[in-house]
Amino acid sequence: MTLVVTVNGRESIWLLADRRLSYKACPPKEDGRKVMFLETTDGVAILGYAGLGATALGTEPADWMSAVLRGRNLPLEQSLGVLAEAIKKQLPRHLVRISGYDSAAHNVVVTAFVGNEARLYTIDLAFTPDRKSYHFRYTRHVVDNPTSATARPPRLAIGGTGGLYLHRDKKWQRSLLHLVGASDRGQVSPYAVADHLASLNNEVHSGIHDKSVGPRCIVAWRHRKEGVHGGGGGDQSYTGTTRDTNSWGLPTITNGMDMQAFISVIMPHMLAKANGQDLDEDELNAELGRLPDKPDENLH
Repeated sequence: MTLVVTVNGRESIWLLADRRLSYKACPPKEDGRKVMFLETTDGVAILGYAGLGATALGTEPADWMSAVLRGRNLPLEQSLGVLAEAIKKQLPRHLVRISGYDSAAHNVVVTAFVGNEARLYTIDLAFTPDRKSYHFRYTRHVVDNPTSATARPPRLAIGGTGGLYLHRDKKWQRSLLHLVGASDRGQVSPYAVADHLASLNNEVHSGIHDKSVGPRCIVAWRHRKEGVHGGGGGDQSYTGTTRDTNSWGLPTITNGMDMQAFISVIMPHMLAKANGQDLDEDELNAELGRLPDKPDENLH
């Protein structure tokens, strides 16, 4: 399982996910990327998940979700609807093989801005204990009447086995929300919030008995585009409470374009040019032309 924590602030959205990939027959891996970014014509979202860390062939859901949304230039809620249907079709055959738990489940938590409005969504798929059937839900969460013009999302959401651990004692919530508010007002750096969330992950890792939450984590954030920060955001990976100096980029879909794939092609050429080599535009264009640009819903 894992730990996922989201925060919806006035000016920012945040997501924490640990990086442990657990296996019954071998030691865990600590390099999972359970986070992706989605930018659409009307909003921006951070998606994290608990449940299936990787398929038997090693495909991580974050990479697969990126492939599902690639080539689809859709509004945010419609994009999430497409992803929800793909999860419903593709994940059951992988989840049902997970051993070591009474039931198998996968939960995607989505913190987002649609326009200037903060939103929280979840996509949930859970098998019954006998694994003969499952329950599925894709929903938007609000603390008021959903038809109200002032409907607000919950400030916090937690998921995974680490979320169950945090639910026992909620004293951590006040300090986190206070720090997010200070960052929204520009009183502290976003990295102060990220460091705090990494410390929370490390606390859960040290305290949880089943060792399902690892010491490494990713913290991602985005600012409201028309807010005081003018949009933007960042992400930072951690080992314990120490910021990692090197980390792979997170899957990012921007108006249907796979930005991670695009940057992976561009960067070697830019580095070569910075080192004095001539830019081979024909080769660069050929590599870009070979990038897939159509959706792929098959999860292998």
